[in-house]
Amino acid sequence: MEEKSILTLMPNIPVAVIPTIFFGIIVSFFIGMIVFSLSKSGLTAFIVGLVLFFIMIFFRFMNLQARKYAFYQEKAEFYEGFLNIVQRTVNYNKVTDCILNKSVWDRLFGTGTIQLVTAGHTGGYGYHGRGSFGGGVVMQYIKNPDETYMKVQKLLKKH
Repeated sequence: MEEKSILTLMPNIPVAVIPTIFFGIIVSFFIGMIVFSLSKSGLTAFIVGLVLFFIMIFFRFMNLQARKYAFYQEKAEFYEGFLNIVQRTVNYNKVTDCILNKSVWDRLFGTGTIQLVTAGHTGGYGYHGRGSFGGGVVMQYIKNPDETYMKVQKLLKKH
């Protein structure tokens, strides 16, 4: 029988997609300009830029949709990815630090990033802890970050 989670978190998808939309517009514009300079066709450039934009948004949305962070009595499990699926289990007794980060963007939309740092982790921020060593999990665009951070802290203090 599968254990029922005490707390389940998912990112606030609309808030997380907005930066991708801005980035997608910029990238699509520049790629469209390159296509235009090569083909001399405004329609071709527009179509290529539009297709690229929608592909970027689609993959970002699907990756965010697949993210789930489930907290249990003794451990937390994290699921991320759409094409490449990553599952990570972190036992609470391995967590060395818990960090709450609220960027200007997060404060505007009431979200935050909660990071569980484990032994061997450099403590840097980033998707899947890239650029760092060891374990650790970064949970981005979490709604009600202060309240959620306190709940996670309570779970960790029991161990």
